Amino acid sequence: MEILFKNKTRYSEDLYTKFLIFHDKNYSLPYTLHTAFIVFFILFSIIIQIKANNFAVAIFFCIGITIFILWRFFAPIEEVKENFESDKIVNEKIFTFEFYKKYVKICDNNGYSFLKYKNIDKVFETSNFFYIYIDKNHALLLDKTGFCIGNCIDFSNFIRKKCIFRFKKKIESVS
Repeated sequence: MEILFKNKTRYSEDLYTKFLIFHDKNYSLPYTLHTAFIVFFILFSIIIQIKANNFAVAIFFCIGITIFILWRFFAPIEEVKENFESDKIVNEKIFTFEFYKKYVKICDNNGYSFLKYKNIDKVFETSNFFYIYIDKNHALLLDKTGFCIGNCIDFSNFIRKKCIFRFKKKIESVS
């Protein structure tokens, strides 16, 4: 099968920092609204329990809301810290992305995996990168300067057609 596009991107601390800034701009509002909705619901439940004189249940909800808020605050911090300390960032691992007609082959020095285009959640294009989201928390980061086969303009048109309603072009740069 013929490789249509090939991209090599070195995952570094700088690249990951740019991705985090981009990700925060695009996903922080839904995350915050989701958190606010759940906190509001739990607070409402606490008030109902206090009015019904069910103090044991109200205390249970208070413990629950405390754990939830701490988890929503510290879990993302821990995940980012783990990613910054991961082998791919610390050792500036190079990933090779080979784009075929029906799938993407993702290679590193440990092996390879495949991703079908239908399993891509979203694709964002900025002035310097393509961010191919597998889900809302995981993405493939492609540096536009890393194309060995093809170029970023042709790739943009290609991936737009493969992910027709999931492709978004962002004007702002995350430099």
